Amino acid sequence: MDDEHIPQSLVSTNYLPVETDIEKSSDPPHSKASTWRVKFYKYAPFAMHFFVTVLVATVCLGFLDGRTFNANSRRPQYQEVDGSLSHVTFFAPLQSDITTAVSLAATITRVAGGWWATGYIWRCIFVAMERGGISAKGVSQAISNRPPAPRHFTRKSNMVIIYITLFATFAFDYFSAALTGSFVWEAAVTQVPGKILLSGITDGITEKDSPILNPPGGNLEVNFNSGVTAMASASASIAWGTPQSNSMLNIAEPSTTFRRVINGAQYISTNSILANVNMPYFAVDAFEWVRDPHQVLTNKQLPLLSQNASEYNPFIVIGNGTGGLLPDAVWGYGPFTPVIPGPVLGDPHLLISETRLFTFRIWFPWSTPYYTIAPPCPQNFTIDPGSEVNFISGSDYSEGRDCFAIANVSYRAGVLSCQNCKIISPNVVEAQAPSECSIIGSFFSSDALGMAPVIAANFFLTDYAIPLNYGTRRNLAIELTSRAYQAGWAAFADLGTIGTNAVTVQIALPTLRAKTTHWRVYLWVALHLWVLVLGLLFTYIQSHCEHSWVDDPIMAVFWLDTRAALPRVSDPWQPGTEIRENEMLILEHNEAGQQSVQV
Repeated sequence: MDDEHIPQSLVSTNYLPVETDIEKSSDPPHSKASTWRVKFYKYAPFAMHFFVTVLVATVCLGFLDGRTFNANSRRPQYQEVDGSLSHVTFFAPLQSDITTAVSLAATITRVAGGWWATGYIWRCIFVAMERGGISAKGVSQAISNRPPAPRHFTRKSNMVIIYITLFATFAFDYFSAALTGSFVWEAAVTQVPGKILLSGITDGITEKDSPILNPPGGNLEVNFNSGVTAMASASASIAWGTPQSNSMLNIAEPSTTFRRVINGAQYISTNSILANVNMPYFAVDAFEWVRDPHQVLTNKQLPLLSQNASEYNPFIVIGNGTGGLLPDAVWGYGPFTPVIPGPVLGDPHLLISETRLFTFRIWFPWSTPYYTIAPPCPQNFTIDPGSEVNFISGSDYSEGRDCFAIANVSYRAGVLSCQNCKIISPNVVEAQAPSECSIIGSFFSSDALGMAPVIAANFFLTDYAIPLNYGTRRNLAIELTSRAYQAGWAAFADLGTIGTNAVTVQIALPTLRAKTTHWRVYLWVALHLWVLVLGLLFTYIQSHCEHSWVDDPIMAVFWLDTRAALPRVSDPWQPGTEIRENEMLILEHNEAGQQSVQV
């Protein structure tokens, strides 16, 4: 075969310095500008990498953490009190914008690190060639991000440098996951002022002429109270039938949450804020079961435990837990409500604070269908952990018997003037009793306390307002009475109040709150600083080598004098060429400042 058809490797060495040229040349004096230029290219990338890392971490921890961002629109719309649509007057970034910005910041930080890490591998190869040598095969594997085998190094310390370099530069591209994954998004709200006032909220203070205020007896009073009972039962199902928070699903102690259903708030979004609303207030200061109820009950109170005591008797509904605050003589009348027409007993506008007996019914079904003689109610019964009571027998039925436990209850009832009450569902307002607040009296507090037992009994017909996981019977009794009083007071206020208020509304917009996982941000910073320290450490090691620092190590490879190595290796441009592994490449530094590779 003619040789002219065989591919040849043409290697030109005209650009390489020859010995005569080196002898004739002399080192040009280094100017002050060139010295600063070398220092800039040597240290500026490290400074930029450090600055960007600290800046991104500071923004994530100090600015983004805890802030809220829009979920669906940069300028969301909302419903006003009357149902009309409005837009907010400002723009805000979306949660996706922040996620994109954090990802971009992580990428910029990686690029900043890549500014100095680009030539990191070649610089390590220069050090390995100068300090004992590295084989051509080892160089090929190192620049391909593959750890060379120990046989490719003359000194094991060079192998450690190459391995650390490869690990740092390889893992460098995966640090971003620690930062982008450090954000957890929680549901939150942002308040914007509504343009329309919410009007028609009864204050429960200014009463109008009503039969219930001075009850004359007869059907008019009965019809009014029946309306109150129906309205209170329905509103309680709305107020307490909404999804309950975890703190209310497991009641270790009776809650201090107060709710009220108001009209005209059906279009207001959940978590919106009303400026000022009067809310029913009920708090128990002491609750103690009475071991022997016969010692505390009066002759007028014993007949109240019968099923046929009155039309407001709470025992008309069969169920465990019915009962309530025991009146002095007749069910349906509060502590300040006269039984017969006459003067009101006390000032109805004052906060009610008293100690009163409380009755709690437990239904005991028969274990055998028919009895000749009904078995008595249990005695020395553990009604709650650490509390034993003797029951009083009530009415007997074909299916079971009523047994009543008695307790002493000290309580306060009135009205809480709520500032910044929260809408928790359509038409439902909720207030949390503050530690220090001014609780005022209400004309309807006495009437609501009188109707609370029968209202609580009506709760058992639907179970919507019954507390869940109440724990003890004490907690059930207090929570039922509190909810019944709240529903009853709201019904009396809506039916018997002249004064109404118009309040401002802060409309709640659904947003997302950024919660930064600090340790993941610190991990991301630590990884970048670790690689940065490795780079500075290597810079220190290279400063003790004979070869000088070069601005661009990639281009320096092309200008490196490799004439001594070329005759000893196969032509790498030939297909299938395998590089020899048994010879070491050594970087030598001659007197003229020229670096050359020797085998």
